[in-house]
Amino acid sequence: MHLGIRLRAIALASVGLFIVAACGGGNPTSNVKEGGTLTYSLDADAQTLNPFEVGDVSSARAIQFMFPNLYQADKNLNIVPDLADGMPTVSSDLKTWTVKIRKDAKWSDGSPITSADVVKTAQIQANPNLDTDASFDWSPLTDPVTGVTAKDTNTVVFTLTKTYAPFLAVNLATSIAPAAVYGSVDVTKMRTFEQDHPTVTGGPFLFDKRIAGQEIDLKQNPNYYGGKPHIANIVEKIITNTTAAAQAVINGDVNWDPEINGAAIDTVTAATGINSYVYADLAYYDIRFNDRAKWVDGSKDTLFGDVNVRRAFAYALDKASIVKAATSGHGTPMWGDIVPASAYYDDSAVVKYAQDIAKAKSLMDAAGWTAGSDGIRVKNGKKFSGKFFVRADKPQRVKAVEIMSEQLRTNLGMDLQPTPTDFKVFYKPIQAGNFDLAFAGWGLSLDPDDYTIFSSTQIRPEKTNSGSNWTGFVNADLDTAIAAQQTDLKPTSAATFAARKADFAKVEHILGDNVVVYFMWADNVGQAFNGVAGVQPGNNNSLNYADQGRNTQIFSAWSLTK
Repeated sequence: MHLGIRLRAIALASVGLFIVAACGGGNPTSNVKEGGTLTYSLDADAQTLNPFEVGDVSSARAIQFMFPNLYQADKNLNIVPDLADGMPTVSSDLKTWTVKIRKDAKWSDGSPITSADVVKTAQIQANPNLDTDASFDWSPLTDPVTGVTAKDTNTVVFTLTKTYAPFLAVNLATSIAPAAVYGSVDVTKMRTFEQDHPTVTGGPFLFDKRIAGQEIDLKQNPNYYGGKPHIANIVEKIITNTTAAAQAVINGDVNWDPEINGAAIDTVTAATGINSYVYADLAYYDIRFNDRAKWVDGSKDTLFGDVNVRRAFAYALDKASIVKAATSGHGTPMWGDIVPASAYYDDSAVVKYAQDIAKAKSLMDAAGWTAGSDGIRVKNGKKFSGKFFVRADKPQRVKAVEIMSEQLRTNLGMDLQPTPTDFKVFYKPIQAGNFDLAFAGWGLSLDPDDYTIFSSTQIRPEKTNSGSNWTGFVNADLDTAIAAQQTDLKPTSAATFAARKADFAKVEHILGDNVVVYFMWADNVGQAFNGVAGVQPGNNNSLNYADQGRNTQIFSAWSLTK
């Protein structure tokens, strides 16, 4: 899911700093089948297999078997150790974090995983010159190099300039890469590094081969510290049509479909012999406006630089009917970037725009856009006309854009042409700041930190080459609220949660009042399995932890039944 996907975070429960729970995964029994090949579907070919470059869901799913996490999510989304040996030790001022590394952990080539690997991973991610589409925020470190050090072979110390609430769930719940492979790479050339097909990994499976556009094959890692997997091989099969992917798991052509949505949910849940799980996804969809006055290349005035125009857009639409039609009733309308399933969600904080066409028209008039002879709005001789970008391979999104475009033309005189675009080139104009609006999908991880998406310091391309603030929106109050939620780390989990929830409420209100983006919906999604044992859902039937690398150890517990 991407406009973009930027692996940012969320909490579905009041997750405190140091909640320890058992990792998900089945208990091995004597009758578990050993061996075999698990085939599962990817909705697009991975853009990269380099752990420092992953910025989209398909790539995150492709590498999730190969690289270990320092910490991971258990089945109920509590943060638990993976490569780490126990939970972090934190200093009394909450600015020094010490992490122990398991002494039994090895890379696939048999060499030990040490603190040097953790240090180098953090230093590469923190390097401001790293050429990547991924979003890493190590700004709390006292220094991008000396702020993380190896105390000894199995101990890492992180020194921060401030208290930083997302540190455990975001920075420490990250994939670790081998320093021997990536440590000497020029970070400005990381995107083209030859190790895009990794030869040394630390997860339960290793890279085997790749047929571009068709499949990625993995094999068992004999040195995996989390226990030998029951499954011998994995085939990641690219099936770009979501309906076809759902049918493939029903037919037995694949064993696992990790993302089923819309009408396909009803099809899969009605099928016999399929284990399916439907739950609130850690993802949402929105419309990203270009909130700047001009395109970054200076070639065009933007259509949505005026807040009155963005508000008119919001008032002109019947969101509920659009979401129902696009998702076949499996989407929940949203008005903010914290999904309703989250404990941090505050309905009183979001700004809702009930359809009011008369108000929408008056706002356009106030912005100087008047109706032309053909009904399309005009200002200074220029028509309100532009491209509405959407991924061509996502039928739900295309349908939503088509409905929205029709409503906006009929109700308001906006000529926004649906522009389905191939995934490989979809990002380019948006990341360059040369667009008017685009339908975005955002995959989330484990903390609702808004920094990389909405902080003005993360505006791309003007302020950074890796941030995810593509709107170009600048607001001092928003920056202050975002900074507050990051630093509101209290002595207890309950106090931290209460303080940050109040901070997020301010963020949500500012986003909604300024219509920085137009939030669309949060998905109910499904995962479906055919012939797979050992899968353990969490609370509310959720398998959010079994996706995008949030937990790598669970795959050792899965086995095939046929």
